[in-house]
Amino acid sequence: MPRPRKPKAAAAASSRLDGGAWIAAALEVLASKGIEGVRVEILAKHLKITKGSFYWHFKNRRALLDAMLNEWRRRATLVIIDRLESSHDPAVQRLQRLLRLQFDAASAAQTAHVELSIRLWGRTDKKALEVLREIDGLRLRYIAGLFEEMGFEPSDARARALIAYSYMRASRALIRADDTEVMTQCEQVLYGIKADTLRK
Repeated sequence: MPRPRKPKAAAAASSRLDGGAWIAAALEVLASKGIEGVRVEILAKHLKITKGSFYWHFKNRRALLDAMLNEWRRRATLVIIDRLESSHDPAVQRLQRLLRLQFDAASAAQTAHVELSIRLWGRTDKKALEVLREIDGLRLRYIAGLFEEMGFEPSDARARALIAYSYMRASRALIRADDTEVMTQCEQVLYGIKADTLRK
């Protein structure tokens, strides 16, 4: 069945507001209200646009939810890994930057809220759970690879990666953003090397 032609007003509105704007708004609402708050009506009000324009970009709410997961996967993991690898810094420096990312990023709080909301969402949604498991596996493999570059045996690298990832998940709640001394001490334990090496 042919798709109906867009009225001129609707076409103009949708050209100003692409699918990415809906996804960004959905992630913002997810962080503050949880997955139950991600509703077309709420997002339309948030974006100050009619909810009818939503359907020019997404078939239904499920399509939006899948797009949110893909965007989170890209933004919260793939982009970060690409940025770290493009620096060509030694593995210990890349790992240190990764461990401190939650303290350095201006949007760290929002990022943390989005991730927590997705983890809660994963308790009731199979697709969200699948993406979470994929991302956790990818992150752990990447961190283990950094430890291997630093000279650790694969089994030791995997164990350290798990501890480092657990530290990343909890450290922001326990360490002040300006307490670099404590960060360095924790990193010494994780790396098994002296603090002077980290400062080079």
